[in-house]
Amino acid sequence: MKDMKAEERPWKRYGLAALLAALAFLTISDLVSDPSAWNWSKLVVLAVAAVFIWYGERRTWTAPEKIKPEDVPAADVEAVVAESGRTVYAIKALREKHPGLGLRDAKNLVQPDY
Repeated sequence: MKDMKAEERPWKRYGLAALLAALAFLTISDLVSDPSAWNWSKLVVLAVAAVFIWYGERRTWTAPEKIKPEDVPAADVEAVVAESGRTVYAIKALREKHPGLGLRDAKNLVQPDY
């Protein structure tokens, strides 16, 4: 079940929606009978939770495919080092150009003698 994608398990979203609907119904009925600050705050927390659950399920993030340092062209490394004033900025720029490159590999490409 852990390796199932969000699209393959819609029951999770429906279950959370049903739970939030039940809690919202109870909170609104409490709010109608007693419009206190506590009941309003419960309603706000439920609304924020609903938004986070809705957008959290829709968001998908995949890690970029890892690349080897040998696959990075030497011209890219030289250009990044030339335009960046500091090593940290050069490493950052190199990793932005090649997202699959690891931090240690980028550092070794920028500073090969360390």
